[in-house]
Amino acid sequence: MKRSVPCLTVVTGLALVFAWSQTSRVHSQEEPTKTPAKPAVVKVETGKVIVETSLKGVVEAEQTSELSVNIKNWPGPFIVKAAVAHGTHVKKGDVVLELETDKIDQALADLRLERELADIALKQTQEDLPILEQTLPLNLAAVDRDKKAAEEDFKRYTEIEREHQLKAAEFQLKSQHQWLDYSREELKQLQKMYRDKDLTEETEEIILKRQRHQIEQLEFNIESLKLQQDREANLDRPRRDQAMKENLEKQILAWKKAKSTLPLELTQKRLTLQKQEIERARTEERFQHLEEDRAAMLVRAPRDGILYHGQADRGQWNTATVSNNLRPKGVIQPKDVVMTVVSFGRVLLRADAEEKDLHALKVGLVGKAIPVGFPSVKLVATISSVSLIPRAAGSFEVRMTLDVPENVETIFPGMSANAKFITYRNETATLLPTSALFHDEGSDDSYVYIAGEGTPVRTEVETGRVTGDKTEILKGLKPGTEILANKP
Repeated sequence: MKRSVPCLTVVTGLALVFAWSQTSRVHSQEEPTKTPAKPAVVKVETGKVIVETSLKGVVEAEQTSELSVNIKNWPGPFIVKAAVAHGTHVKKGDVVLELETDKIDQALADLRLERELADIALKQTQEDLPILEQTLPLNLAAVDRDKKAAEEDFKRYTEIEREHQLKAAEFQLKSQHQWLDYSREELKQLQKMYRDKDLTEETEEIILKRQRHQIEQLEFNIESLKLQQDREANLDRPRRDQAMKENLEKQILAWKKAKSTLPLELTQKRLTLQKQEIERARTEERFQHLEEDRAAMLVRAPRDGILYHGQADRGQWNTATVSNNLRPKGVIQPKDVVMTVVSFGRVLLRADAEEKDLHALKVGLVGKAIPVGFPSVKLVATISSVSLIPRAAGSFEVRMTLDVPENVETIFPGMSANAKFITYRNETATLLPTSALFHDEGSDDSYVYIAGEGTPVRTEVETGRVTGDKTEILKGLKPGTEILANKP
């Protein structure tokens, strides 16, 4: 039994080998060998590549004149009296805005009167100054003479006249006493004579009576002279002494004052003349400024054109806000642009381009512009400037001139228009489906697989523009070449 086990194992193994070989033969007869499928290919073609860039912009006039209330001196606010309507055709010199002028007219009237009064005062000073210059030496000489005369009078009075007045008073009193004595003596003699003479009683009485009256008069005169001497000694003389002294002092003070003030008066008059001339010039300047401001309250069109309310901001108008202020009794501020006169001349189109299109937009590039409101109108648009400084993030300003035919009268600033430019054209471009281009991870280089009898050949290519689902091939392939559609 122990020797029969290995033999059984061998037999069993042989049986299994035979069975597998039979089974394999049966399967090989049932499933014939398949031929590998040919990979899909595409052909490199020749076609057109046209790249078009579209811009949406706003029509602007090439020549515009912004209008504001250019008032420099007259304080606001400025009240609107009348304003020309938005969109009106105006001629150069037409009044397009009129402000209320009642207050400034009154101020001008007051300044005219002030100017006339200043002219009169200035003329008076101009005439007074030469006279004062001529009279100054005379006045100085006069005060010198007055001082000298006062000194001489005082000296003569104190040295001669005062004493002489005392003597004259005493002599006058003495004379009156003497005349009284003479008269009394004469009366005595007359009385004696009339006793001895044979005269009538009437004659005697008349002569004696006259003599007695004379004596009485002399006695009264003596009494009056005594009173006068008493007054002279106690009142008049001290007062006269004081008056003479004070007069001298006053004359000396007047002389000192005149010596110092008369030249100052001349200087003052000269300075007054200068001041009046300056003030007159300032008054004239204020008057001229007010007249300029008054003229500026009539805002006139500086050119022929269309009047727009407000100020254009990149072709857009703030008309609604400004028009409310331009109604009668509306209030506007100086320096604010309230109107714009748009010339009838050339117009341009201002648009914003995306940064991705910036490289293709060149100055001088010609395209077409179609106004949004008049799609049947086709205008020639030529790029005149491209800003390399972004106006906003990713947005760059492009300006285009528009060639508007003379028979087209429907294009006005503020309208929108769409411009199109062909930025690239290749009539015989080598084209390949974009899906047949491959890139390695982390690389921007493109390559394809050229189909053939053997193994596909990987080939590097240089690509150009993409149009639709196809890409322009600049280098590496020729039209008609078959390329694997998928990566092998």
